[in-house]
Amino acid sequence: MNKKISKLIAIVVVVFVLLIVILNCFSTVGPTERGVIITLGKPSEEVLSSGLHFKLPFVQTIKKYDITPVQYKKSLGIGTDGALTADQQTIGVDYELFWKYKPEELYETTLKYSNKDIIYERISTPLKEIIKDEVSKISVTELVGSLTTISQKTEERLKERLGEMPIAIESVSIVNIDWSDDYDKQIKETANRRQQVQIAQQEAEIAAAQAQKLVKEAEARRQAAESDAQAEIARANGDAEAKKIRADAQAYENQKIAQNLAVMEAQWEYEIELERAKKWNGVEVSSQSIYVPNTYDLKTGAKQ
Repeated sequence: MNKKISKLIAIVVVVFVLLIVILNCFSTVGPTERGVIITLGKPSEEVLSSGLHFKLPFVQTIKKYDITPVQYKKSLGIGTDGALTADQQTIGVDYELFWKYKPEELYETTLKYSNKDIIYERISTPLKEIIKDEVSKISVTELVGSLTTISQKTEERLKERLGEMPIAIESVSIVNIDWSDDYDKQIKETANRRQQVQIAQQEAEIAAAQAQKLVKEAEARRQAAESDAQAEIARANGDAEAKKIRADAQAYENQKIAQNLAVMEAQWEYEIELERAKKWNGVEVSSQSIYVPNTYDLKTGAKQ
């Protein structure tokens, strides 16, 4: 009985060992992964694609690399570690980097950069230096509007610096900036002064507009007065001209009446002369009439 149990246990152990061995003969590489076979610590130059792969159990392992972009986030704190702007203001910078493995260079990665910490050590120092250098070219007042430009230039320079590494830099972004409390107070004071200046400018513009309005109103009144005066002058001139026209018309009418009277008188004289001519007996009579007075008796009144 004991022999049977011991035999059964031995069979179970063998099956379990065989199962472990069989399971260690295969390894699955995921859809977003690539693999490198390592035999007794030495990597193979062949890069395994996604799928099921055979390996020698206990002798070979398959190191897998996720080839999707990896996020790397860091910050430069305000103070000695911060970035210094062109106008000597120390600022803090929050930035992030996305990078990924180059599938075709995983052999070199396995040899030199099998640990992500090694990659981050190689990235960290040049990335800080480049960001600080780019920030130093811009004043703090221009910084907010220049974050995209700084990010692009940092990305270009970092790719050049890390060109020999078996990784690809996908993007670099400045996600946030910060400054000291003292400078924050200066910003608030400046903003308050700017607001006061704007208010004063607005008040001055309003006063100028009101003054301009008064000037325009006065000018309008002056023009209206001139127009009224010109209208009065025109009316007076019109009245005088009308009187002159009426006087001229009356004089003309009188002249015509006089001419008509003269014509009528001439006609009358002509008619009188005509009547005389009809009655004339051919005897010329002196134009000087001889007056023969009658003789009266002054006492009796009888004609002598």
